[in-house]
Parts: sequence; C-alpha cells; structure tokens
Amino acid sequence: MTIKIEKVAITHPDLLNLVQELNDFFNEEWGTEIAQGYQNHHNLAEMACAVVAYDDQVAVGCGCWKLLDEQTPEIKRMYVKQTSRGNGAAGEIIQALEADMLEKGYQQVVLETGKDMLGAIRFYERHGYHIIPNYGEFIGDKLCICMKKIIKESVKQN
Repeated sequence: MTIKIEKVAITHPDLLNLVQELNDFFNEEWGTEIAQGYQNHHNLAEMACAVVAYDDQVAVGCGCWKLLDEQTPEIKRMYVKQTSRGNGAAGEIIQALEADMLEKGYQQVVLETGKDMLGAIRFYERHGYHIIPNYGEFIGDKLCICMKKIIKESVKQN
C-alpha cells in the first residue's frame, strides 16, 4: 500500500467526490440542518490549496487549506474514506498541506473539528496540534473545538 499525494484543482472530480462523501458523513452524523449550517465555512472556492491522496490510483482522502487571515492558514475538508483509515493517508495529507503552507511562508496553522470527533482530535494531537480557544465564526459554538500548530520547524523537508 503506497499513498501518493497530488495537488489538485478545486474542481477536480476526485476532490469533489470525496468532499461529497464528507458532507454525507456530516449529514448522517449531525443531521442535515446542523451540517448545512457549517457549509458556509467550507466553500471550496476559497481554498488556496487542495490535495487528494491516492492508494493504487484510487482516491482515498483529501484535504485543503484557506487563509483565515494574512498570517494564518486554516485546514479544511480533511477526510479519509472509512475503508482506508489507518493506512497513513491522513498523515500524508496533513504533511503535504503543512509543507505547502511553509513553502508559502506561513509558520502557524489552525483548524476546527467537532468536539465529539475524538479520533480526529487524537490524530491532530499526534501531529502536533493543541486545543485553543475557538476563533472567528466558531466562538461560542459548543459543537466545535479549534486547534493550532506552529509549523515553522515541524514539517519534514524532503
């Protein structure tokens, strides 16, 4: 099993299919009304970078980032298919996103995730993220937690 990461356009069919799977997951997990309330935060047109993870030429995961402010990228649309979890794809995705941010001169990154998504929280903690007060539109949102990482020296250089 070899994971290959590719930067893709925000209109790439594999990215769009994976994002739809992620949206379907949230609709099932939280209900359509709550899930739809978050859609404004995940507009693909705002993304500065998008990547897709491939396992034997099959798209198994994706991730994106957008600028929250002039100095802070925010990870969005992180997703790995249930059947491909545990194979390293998520780690490869986040590493590719962080490397892209670092290459563009950014030194920190933030993200938001569901406070009950313990697997995701543990994953981010293993990758150097720590919980911070909720920011921006997530202030006061009891369903979310926000996390941050300093990436200046943490990204493996190839």
